[in-house]
Amino acid sequence: MSDIPPVGAQPTVAEKIFTFVDERVGLKLLAAKMLNEAVPGGSRWAYVFGSVLLFIFIMQAITGALLMFYYVPTADHAYDSTQYILHEIDYGWFLLSYHFWGSSAMVVCVFAHMSQVFLWGAYKKPRELIWVVGLALFGLVMAFGFTGYLLPWDQRAYWATTVGVEIVDKVPLLGDFMARFLKGGPIPGQMTLSRFFVIHVMILPAALIALAGLHLFLFRCAGPAGPFRGTPTELKAKTDYFFPRQIWKDIVGMAVVFACISALAFWEPVVLLDEATPDPGDYHPEPEWYFLFIFQHLRLRMFSGEFGQFLASIALPGALGVVLLLLPFFDRNPERNIFKRPLALIGWVMSDRWP
Repeated sequence: MSDIPPVGAQPTVAEKIFTFVDERVGLKLLAAKMLNEAVPGGSRWAYVFGSVLLFIFIMQAITGALLMFYYVPTADHAYDSTQYILHEIDYGWFLLSYHFWGSSAMVVCVFAHMSQVFLWGAYKKPRELIWVVGLALFGLVMAFGFTGYLLPWDQRAYWATTVGVEIVDKVPLLGDFMARFLKGGPIPGQMTLSRFFVIHVMILPAALIALAGLHLFLFRCAGPAGPFRGTPTELKAKTDYFFPRQIWKDIVGMAVVFACISALAFWEPVVLLDEATPDPGDYHPEPEWYFLFIFQHLRLRMFSGEFGQFLASIALPGALGVVLLLLPFFDRNPERNIFKRPLALIGWVMSDRWP
C-alpha cells in the first residue's frame, strides 16, 4: 500500500512534527541503519547483554534521580533521610532496594557480557578498541558500586568504605593522594560523603555515557563478530537483521532482568544497620560481594604484612587488568573457536574461580 495520503487529506500535527524533525536529523535513515543492521549467524540470546546493560543503567539513573529528591548528602542527615525514604515515602523502600540490587545486576551482566566476548574471541582484530573501551566501562561499573555504597551512611557503608580507601592508599605513587582526597580528613566524614556523592551522581554517569557512546560507535564501525563456529559463507547464509528477531530477544532479556531485580527488591529489601560511627563496636566490616575477593585475600596468612597486602589488593588485580587490556594486541591468532583455544578456556575458568 502507498504511504501517500489521499488527495485533499491534511497531515496531522504529529506527522508535521515528524516530518520537520526528519528533514533536519534524518530519523528515517537513522532508524533504518539501527534496525536493519545485519546479525551474522542470526539472532541469538547471547547478544542481549549489551541492550540489557543499557536498560539497567537507565533504570539506575531513573531510580537514583527519584531517590535524590529526598536524600540529603550530609553526615548529619544522610542516615535519617535514607530511613525516611525507606519508611515514610510511598514505595521508597522499593526504589532504594531496586537501586541497590540493580548495581549487583549490572556487575553480573558486565561480567557475563565480557565473558561471552572473550570466549567467542570477539575481542580480536578489528575489534580491539571495543574490548579496551569495554574494560574501561567495567571499571566504571565497579566505581559506581564503591562510591554508592557509602551514601546510606550506616555502619556497613562506613566501614566497608574505610577498608576500600585503605586499599586505594596502597596504590604506588598516587595512592596516598587518592586516599587523602577521597577521605577528605583523618577519618571518613562530611568531606568523604560529599566527594563520594559528587563522583557517584555526576562524574561517573557523565563518564559512562561518554564511553558507552564511544563503545556503540566502535561496535557500529566494526560490526557484530557473530558466533565463533561456522565458515563466513555459512554465517552469511544465516544472517538476520536486528529487527524484529534480535530486538524481540533484547526486550525479553530486559523484561526478565527487570522482573528479577524487582523480585529481589520485594524479597530482600534494604535494611540499614546503625548510623555510621568511628567506633565499630562489635561490627566486623565486610564489603559488597563484588569486592569480597580482595577482602578475603587480605585475610590470608600468605598476604600478611605491608608487602603482602599490596600484592593481594593492588598487584594481582592490577596484573590481571593489564593482561586483559593487552590481550587483543598480543593474541594475533585469528582462531575464535574456544574449543580450539585451550589456554584461553583454562584462563577464563581460573579467573572465574580466582575470587
